[in-house]
Amino acid sequence: MSVQGPSARVVARRVLARVESGSYATLALSAEMQRSRLGDKDRRLATEITYGVLRHRSRIDRALASYAHKGLGKLPPGALLALRVAAYQLLFLERIPDHAAVDDAVNEVRRVGGPKLGGFANGLLRKLGREGEPELPAGDDKASVMVRNSLPEWLADLLLERIGQEHLSEAAAGMQAVAPLSLRVNRQKTSVESLVTRLTEGEGARCVVSKVYPWAVDVASLGSPEHSQSFADGLWTVQDQAAQLIGAMAQAEEGWQVLDACAGVGGKTTHLAELPLKLRIDAVDLSKRKISLLNDSVKRLGLEGISPHVADATRDDAKLASDYDLVMLDAPCSGLGVLRRHPEAKWGPDKRPRIVEIVALQSKLLDAVAKRVKPGGILLYSVCTFTSSEGPEQVADFLARHPEFEMAPPTANSEHEPDWSGLLSEDGSFTSWPHVRAQDAFYAARMRRR
Repeated sequence: MSVQGPSARVVARRVLARVESGSYATLALSAEMQRSRLGDKDRRLATEITYGVLRHRSRIDRALASYAHKGLGKLPPGALLALRVAAYQLLFLERIPDHAAVDDAVNEVRRVGGPKLGGFANGLLRKLGREGEPELPAGDDKASVMVRNSLPEWLADLLLERIGQEHLSEAAAGMQAVAPLSLRVNRQKTSVESLVTRLTEGEGARCVVSKVYPWAVDVASLGSPEHSQSFADGLWTVQDQAAQLIGAMAQAEEGWQVLDACAGVGGKTTHLAELPLKLRIDAVDLSKRKISLLNDSVKRLGLEGISPHVADATRDDAKLASDYDLVMLDAPCSGLGVLRRHPEAKWGPDKRPRIVEIVALQSKLLDAVAKRVKPGGILLYSVCTFTSSEGPEQVADFLARHPEFEMAPPTANSEHEPDWSGLLSEDGSFTSWPHVRAQDAFYAARMRRR
């Protein structure tokens, strides 16, 4: 006799509970998927519910509270999660029958809170299903934008500071959008045309080649990357188009010695190693786990020329060179540019005090790695966020402290590179936004040591 495994809704509630305790949604979802025996259809539903609740949480709570006369504040955490999961299905998923979402939630609320609370949940959800959520405000003022896009006020204020009132509504909506699955083609092993053919004909995916960066492909209907044979064969890497443009922005040249000072799991390291340039790359990170994952990627992609190190690139005694042609600093940051992929970052306390600390760390890192750039060499600074203090203000302060550096914007130097004329700001820096090109919000500046 087989034992019934958890449903997609149960898995989503477990993941959301772990996120409430401080876990990253991607890691929590991966762990719960491994524990469960969900089929592909239910795995997709669990993922959709998890990220949908995180993306629209305050809007969901607003809808629930409108039918809960005593509010939601006194509900047990498990009951509130069950209500959110049900409300997301009622408000955003047309393919789920209302009764299925309601019955599941009522049973869970009854389990954690008793029959009386279960009756309350039943009445609340059935009314929400019949009458829907209260009308959303239509204005472009900050308060209306916050309601429509489930933005906490501190985040709306940061957006306003960076992009202005005129673009606030469209920028907030872009942050709410579901991010595409973007692939970077491993040009050491295949061509764009060959990979697209294999993905479409062999794996049933739908592919759209980027008009901005010719080695980027957006893919739908592929399923989990780890289940793809072409992924296992090292033909591609998951990487947002904006992140791919950062690697292209380096414009490395044949035989260069490169330092990736905060390599992480190696997204930009492996990108450079895929170029036909025979680069020598020192990939450095403080995390043994990330360096281990980088090594796994290097092996899967079949790359050469990478020397991974667990080290602190800011220390003078680190076993690193002092005359690199290119130093890449993909600095630790607030990560607010990838909210499409990590919507849980919106919730919790105001993150502005933490950003002040991060800015100080970025400044320290820039000062340290600048010493390792040889005269005439390139320093490429990037962050996956949109805040002024971590982006243009950080670079302006660095250049004021280091007059030996100057901005050195990339230029189109081959048919396989982007047309930078349409991608750069007036000062030559790079900024991307979800509402402009459906890319994550990144900032990067390319600087040359005089």
